[in-house]
Amino acid sequence: MYASISENIKILVIGDVLGKAGRRAIKDHLPDLMDLHQVDFVVANGENLAHGFGTTEAVANELFDVGVDVLTNGNHCWDQRSFLEHIDEDDRYVRPMNFTPFAPGRGWTVQVTPAGYKVAVINVIGQVFMGSWDCPFAAVDQAMAEIPDDVHAVLVDMHAEATSEKMGMGWYMDGRASFVYGTHTHVPTCDEIIHASGTAYQSDVGMTGSYQSIIGMKVEGALKRMVERLPQRFEAVERGASIFATLVTIDPSTRMAEKIERIYVPPT
Repeated sequence: MYASISENIKILVIGDVLGKAGRRAIKDHLPDLMDLHQVDFVVANGENLAHGFGTTEAVANELFDVGVDVLTNGNHCWDQRSFLEHIDEDDRYVRPMNFTPFAPGRGWTVQVTPAGYKVAVINVIGQVFMGSWDCPFAAVDQAMAEIPDDVHAVLVDMHAEATSEKMGMGWYMDGRASFVYGTHTHVPTCDEIIHASGTAYQSDVGMTGSYQSIIGMKVEGALKRMVERLPQRFEAVERGASIFATLVTIDPSTRMAEKIERIYVPPT
């Protein structure tokens, strides 16, 4: 079923990269992290790249240029209107598979590493506290039916608010996906595990951005909105980002995880 490649695959998954601070941290540290951990493939969530709201070709290229292979997305996918057209031009982007069928772009992609590994990346969005999206479980089934059989790893970015819904996806994909992980809440969780049938899972990889903030935004504006309950413009913190990521080692002959490890790079 799978191509004959014997060595394990090391995949680095980076959570929501927020604004200039997050992009700067990735540019400063990702090449060294890849060398240190002998990383074969890098995925990051890019829905907050442009000042915290959506992405553009220019800011995405900052990450592609230093080693990111695929950018997933989420509920802020269309915040930058230019991305509606650009997403169709580059298969390194994925957006939630369970968006409206009229949405541009794709819900999964397969990219090939320099060593010849084929890595599939699926993106879905949750329904609990997230909006009236189509069913993420049906969407991931559809993606799995469409993805070629000869891939060596399958990653699922479950962009969701509720930990229970994320955990449900982890168990639903146990034995089928290599790694199911949560994004969106901007808070890293320490519940990394390899499930009974070999699928690695973590409820949220965490934000790569400034934690001297409220989920990456300046405290003053975010707090004012909470306290006064009046409209307030959010502004991303532009310095002092930490990197939160997760390193998963995968056996390409089975697609199943051998090891999962959280990675933390403090602000500099």
